[in-house]
Amino acid sequence: MPPSILSAAAYHRLTSYDRFEMSPHYLDWANQPRLDKRYPPLDTLRLNREGVVPTINYLDLVERAAGGDDRSAKSLDIKTIASLFHLTHAITARSMHGNQPFYFRSVASAGALYPFELYLAVHRVDGMKPGLYHYDLFNFSLEMLRRTPMSVISPSGSGIAATILIGGIFFRSAWKYRHRAYRYVLLDAGHLIENLRLALSALGLKGSMELNFDDQAANVLLGVDETREVCLACVHLIDGQMDKDKTRLPADPSPLPDPILNASRVSMKETVYEQIVQVHRAGYAKISSTDDGSLNAVDGLGCSPDAWQPVVSPSQPNLPDYDKVLWQRRSRRNFIPAPLDEEQWVVFLDLIAAAAKRPASRWISPGIGILAGQGMPIPPGFYLFDPHDRRLGLLVAGDLMESMARACLDQMWLKNAAFHLLFISDPAALDRNWGARAYRHVMIEAGRLGQQAYLAATALGLGACGIGAVYDREAADLLTLSETGVLLYLVGVGPVKKR
Repeated sequence: MPPSILSAAAYHRLTSYDRFEMSPHYLDWANQPRLDKRYPPLDTLRLNREGVVPTINYLDLVERAAGGDDRSAKSLDIKTIASLFHLTHAITARSMHGNQPFYFRSVASAGALYPFELYLAVHRVDGMKPGLYHYDLFNFSLEMLRRTPMSVISPSGSGIAATILIGGIFFRSAWKYRHRAYRYVLLDAGHLIENLRLALSALGLKGSMELNFDDQAANVLLGVDETREVCLACVHLIDGQMDKDKTRLPADPSPLPDPILNASRVSMKETVYEQIVQVHRAGYAKISSTDDGSLNAVDGLGCSPDAWQPVVSPSQPNLPDYDKVLWQRRSRRNFIPAPLDEEQWVVFLDLIAAAAKRPASRWISPGIGILAGQGMPIPPGFYLFDPHDRRLGLLVAGDLMESMARACLDQMWLKNAAFHLLFISDPAALDRNWGARAYRHVMIEAGRLGQQAYLAATALGLGACGIGAVYDREAADLLTLSETGVLLYLVGVGPVKKR
């Protein structure tokens, strides 16, 4: 029997990799999980692929999303919903791997396993009946799961016309990563949320993102088997023309039948990892003591620079339009040791800083670090990045790129990246300050900013590749973090070999 997992720190410690204690694991290709959910026959609403894709400079979009949109909220219709889903999660290319097709997507995912699912609870949308829908990516359609007016999970104000709910299927990631998979499910949900946040802004929609909701009510609403799939986030779509009374809807959804619940199973032979189920349920208690604005979770990490240096404001670069950046995003790891242009560097930091502002949310944020290699506009070393004041503080001097590549399961291609974007935290401090649910906040936020790193790199003509597999204590010691400090996620960024 695995030990009980009652805290984020216990889960993270139990799932840590150690160079000298790695257990062998072989992939069961005969039971590789499906990348789609298969329901019994349901009424289906086909979406129009020719929806409007806004033309907007990528830097302008990120800055607009950071500052909020002063325009009044638009009324929602089915055409706008189609555009929103298209921009949030789309297939961008197709290739053949052996006899199997592989679909490139606009969202990054660990191991290309894509554990997330999208659902839409419709309250009032022109051209759509009220109810609950599941997004079928491969057929670009919505499958109707419920036909009645939906309850609003964790209502955050008036005028909620619809709610997007993001689910995570554990086994899609656990097939490869076993009990460590919860980390990747959360990071991947963050990747998706950043795409959704940018899509809302591009379409001029107002959204309210919520991680602090009633888990069990959300899981019942979605009709999922919560040992296999859970709701990870709710995103309310706001219609400024709606009256408050329009969102006073039934509070207690009735359970859906077993054939719907069984769709959470994505392989004939699945392992339910109790450590994942336990740590997720340990976070069912809502966080009650958050301030307005983001909360930084670096206290106690030992990250206190002696001095800070400001990051110069970038000039107005000529970045591609948003749609081109989204469609061209790839995971690229063929880094070449080449100098990084100073403008590329400051624009990248500006995009990360803008994405980290997120004024409408109350999420707990990880610390952000930079591991700089040779050929950078700053000397090699490990820096803490303060996105709100746009400044860097040196913590460890020297070129640590090769050592970090070794700490990342000896993936030596990482040493050729120009720099590593790091997300760090202290799970024990999260437990003390906010409870086990805070781990979800920090991991999802790390994934969200990691997706922004992918998109920013694409916009600047650079490569990016995210890494969640590290020898945990080895990486933390390299960064001189405290005894309970951890590296949550790393994204290598830099020039890549051109095809």
